[in-house]
Amino acid sequence: MPDLSDPRARAMLHHGVHGQRFLPQGFELGSMRMDNGWPRFRSKYMSTEEIENIARMQQAATHINDPYIDDYYHQACLARKSAGAQLKHHFCPTLIRDPSSRARSKDEPHAYLQVDALGRLPFSSMRRPRPLLDVEQTSESSDDITEKSASKTLDQEPMLAARITIEDGLCLLLDVDDIDRLLQFSQQQDGGLQLRNRRQTLLEQLAESLQLVDPLTPSNHAPLLPNDDLVFLRIVSLPKGRKLLSRYLQLVISGSELARIACMAVFRHLRFIFGNLPSDSSTAMTTTKLASVVSTCVVRLELSGLSACLAAIVCSSLQPPLRPLGHAAGDGASVIIKSVLDRATELLTDQHVASTYSMQNRTLWQASFDAFFELLTEYCTSKFDSVIHALQTQPAATAVISREMPVELLRASLPHTNEHQRKQLISFAQRTMPVNNHSSLVSYSGPMTSESIPSSDSRKK
Repeated sequence: MPDLSDPRARAMLHHGVHGQRFLPQGFELGSMRMDNGWPRFRSKYMSTEEIENIARMQQAATHINDPYIDDYYHQACLARKSAGAQLKHHFCPTLIRDPSSRARSKDEPHAYLQVDALGRLPFSSMRRPRPLLDVEQTSESSDDITEKSASKTLDQEPMLAARITIEDGLCLLLDVDDIDRLLQFSQQQDGGLQLRNRRQTLLEQLAESLQLVDPLTPSNHAPLLPNDDLVFLRIVSLPKGRKLLSRYLQLVISGSELARIACMAVFRHLRFIFGNLPSDSSTAMTTTKLASVVSTCVVRLELSGLSACLAAIVCSSLQPPLRPLGHAAGDGASVIIKSVLDRATELLTDQHVASTYSMQNRTLWQASFDAFFELLTEYCTSKFDSVIHALQTQPAATAVISREMPVELLRASLPHTNEHQRKQLISFAQRTMPVNNHSSLVSYSGPMTSESIPSSDSRKK
């Protein structure tokens, strides 16, 4: 049987008959010909049919003949380039794989890549990395044994566990993508009900893996503790974890409970996630995209979900980074907070939508906003006083105040303020007048006015 892996044999086959006298022993130039697309070989000890049967068995075992599996990345690029075109073959799976097979592979003592008919091939995995060096000490003191027992194994390191959770979560989201494509391009006998239920189960499973806490659940009467979000914080501390969260928020159903729970987790930790924009451009882009995705998710929530998000800000143990839009240190927190305020303005000024909200929903929103507005005004006053105290010259103070004051958040808050809160804003603007000659803090341009939404005082009457 000719060994085509030998470069000399390939070169001589390419040159044709001119290199016949240089062919290696046992190689026959006419030993290969094409028949119905299959290469034909002749061997001293095996017939052509036997070789073809072996080749077909290997082909069947290693190639499924499904481009979605064999050539996933290339097919994904083609589908992205031809988006909207009428294609004969759509980019979607023929079937959804059984999740139990993945669960079984996780529990195996060694990480392997399963190949159906060719046995098991060793496959490196971050779940159980191979040791670089095995060292056996002949004698160990008691102190060394105590220190070794106290140290954690690699499997027990928290950040390794976070990375494993991220990888597992990305695999779950790939399964959700498969279900979405199958629902889009195929007709299901039950209308896709079974696939949609499975999709929801996968998203709920990922929420459990992230250990997202829902403080609004009826069974959760105890207040949130600092360690309740420990796993979530470890995951979002990694750039890949923020990508996972962004993708998760894009796949959850808009306005669903899962979306609200995930958004509340983000709002509880605005300082941790958006405190400082990373210096690395790729990581900074990931953080900026997360803010954009959360903002898009927020604008699809109802009033009760918006109230919960504002309440999560107030209940946070860390002061949120309330910066103006476009700030050099990052404006992700201000972007998503402004989205909450703008969404609430949209809902409460739409007469058809506002009439469907009960007094309890309105009261909950106003209470959450009042607590946030107090936090916002305290921050602005403290920032203004610190700038005036640090900078005695008027031009320098004017530049710093215009650069540090969250004017967009103050403007977005105006439609929801009552009379007392508006007086606070006017008083604060008058204090800034000698420094800043224009009252941009309280100016509001647009069809909305503060009287468009009934204040909390008028609702009590």
